[in-house]
Amino acid sequence: MNPLFFTSILVSIFSLALVLVGLPAQIAKNYREKRSGQPLATILIAIGFYASQIVFFILTRAYLPLVSFIVGIIMWGITLAQYFLYRKWTDTKNYSFSPQEKRER
Repeated sequence: MNPLFFTSILVSIFSLALVLVGLPAQIAKNYREKRSGQPLATILIAIGFYASQIVFFILTRAYLPLVSFIVGIIMWGITLAQYFLYRKWTDTKNYSFSPQEKRER
């Protein structure tokens, strides 16, 4: 078996495991807690990593792991959307004062 093909299979398997198990668990946890479990920098680094890997796989014509990385960048995109959605929701929740509190301020 060609070592490049074997390595490509391993990359695909582990990437799919991360994408199909790890990221959905993070997305579900974010939804339950109504907050993002990842800092913005981490999310942007992950999206940059997945985007560069997609370009690399296209240029090297390594199409086997490409599918899992496309799914991965979509999942990280959802995580990024959750970051901004729940940040706004949390800010609104933390800073909404009752009429009495507004008068006291």
